[in-house]
Amino acid sequence: MAQRDPAYEAARSAGKIGEKPDGYLGYVSSPSPAIKALVEDINIKRKAAYTRKAQETNSTVEQFAFTSGCNLIMRTSAGEKYQTPSGTWNTRDSSDPVRDSRCP
Repeated sequence: MAQRDPAYEAARSAGKIGEKPDGYLGYVSSPSPAIKALVEDINIKRKAAYTRKAQETNSTVEQFAFTSGCNLIMRTSAGEKYQTPSGTWNTRDSSDPVRDSRCP
């Protein structure tokens, strides 16, 4: 759903937002009100999905979100931003992203 939103794609391509290790989107720089609303909406939907999936898999929401964050960071494309475990924002290149050592 989010991947089809042109505003989401534009913000992601412009490096204004990126994937975080906790499974949610974050702001790489100060967001405009429109980008802030977009990210908050996507994160609310992600939390709802994580809550459902956590119940189905007998895990916590935080555990499921963390694993999802690992996977979402791995699926970023070259040029997209992601947050490293230390909290810095990196731009994905052709190499594997820097992920938490606990990632599957």
